[in-house]
Amino acid sequence: MKYSEKHQVEFYECDENEHLKLPSLVDLMMQVSEHQLDKRGIGTNTLVKQGEGWVVTQYHFDIENLPKPGDEIKLITEASGYNRFFEYRDFMFDDKDGNRLVTVRSEWVLFDLQKRKMLPTDEKLMANLEVPLLKKLPRFPRLRALKSYDHKRQYRVRYDDLDTNHHLTNSHYFNWFIDMLDRDFMKKFMVQAIDIKFNKEVRYAQMPYSCMTLKKEDNQFKSYHAIEGEEGKDQAVCELTWRKI
Repeated sequence: MKYSEKHQVEFYECDENEHLKLPSLVDLMMQVSEHQLDKRGIGTNTLVKQGEGWVVTQYHFDIENLPKPGDEIKLITEASGYNRFFEYRDFMFDDKDGNRLVTVRSEWVLFDLQKRKMLPTDEKLMANLEVPLLKKLPRFPRLRALKSYDHKRQYRVRYDDLDTNHHLTNSHYFNWFIDMLDRDFMKKFMVQAIDIKFNKEVRYAQMPYSCMTLKKEDNQFKSYHAIEGEEGKDQAVCELTWRKI
């Protein structure tokens, strides 16, 4: 079942080009899905009391345009299906005239907050949301880290980076990705598509590296990113496709 709500974009949610920031975009996605779950009595607070939480494993974004400060947009979400271990959720952002701005597909797992491991899907919870059981799973691009990256920068996970699952909240990954790109590039280009896979959670006080290579392919720029743990293992892999503003 779809759920929607209106939102007016604020200046603090946008970058210097007056486009909605990627972290703000993801935060709004989490907001609308949380509001839907709250209305069904199965929001974050309820899950945390049970020692559980939702953890995203993969996103695919298609971005036609990004709203500006003062724009009224419609946030739409729908839990689109599940199987034994995964739950799938779609997000859509429309402008006030009903034009599609952003479409997102995502894959999630239920997570044991104490044992830090994946749980089977809660079928009662899925029934509450009227989510269909899927025979065929949605396909996401297969992402692999590059053998090496042109740029690398180390970050520390701060307390303010954490969410209720006690690890780096997924919107903050995009801060680290965007920070690797030059300001001159960011003033000329807008993200058009995103694929990201979260392989391993990033925890408080860890000091992973944000890695990036920017390439021009078929007259289009793509940036390849990874969050690499101190031990050298990839904790997340991401590809951003860019177009000229």
